[in-house]
Amino acid sequence: MKRIIDKVEKYIIRIIVLSLLVIVVVQGMMTHDPLRLYLSWSERMEGQVVEYPVAGDAKTVNKDEPEKLNVISPEAHLILGIEEFSSLPRSIVLVNGREKTRFNDKEVKLLLKAADVVEIDSRAYNFPVTYYIKNSSDNLAFPEKETLYTANQSIVMIGKIIVK
Repeated sequence: MKRIIDKVEKYIIRIIVLSLLVIVVVQGMMTHDPLRLYLSWSERMEGQVVEYPVAGDAKTVNKDEPEKLNVISPEAHLILGIEEFSSLPRSIVLVNGREKTRFNDKEVKLLLKAADVVEIDSRAYNFPVTYYIKNSSDNLAFPEKETLYTANQSIVMIGKIIVK
């Protein structure tokens, strides 16, 4: 009986060590993008990457008048609002990690550039605060109008600005 238990124990230890080795090797292989698609079921389920037009190349040639250049603005306007309060002066709007403005009124208008990161710091309030995108310029692809964001003693991430 002891021999059988020793053999079973030996095989269980081998299986555990081999399993750990396989996990380490597969995780190492998943750091390479082409292999990750085949090894991860969730990668296949995520779909295609959507490339938004960010105003990186601000100059385009006008077909009617080739000597003139059209300039695409890399800036966009965004109006943030608060739902339940008339003002929250300790609520800070951060752009790229720096204070841009505060909610001294019910809404805040921001002039932003492509790839700016917008956050709202509501850690000063010990109750949930709901913010929303009230309006934006036509060339703003993200964030979208009427999107709600709720902060509960935290910093809420609005996101990275994407300009069409």
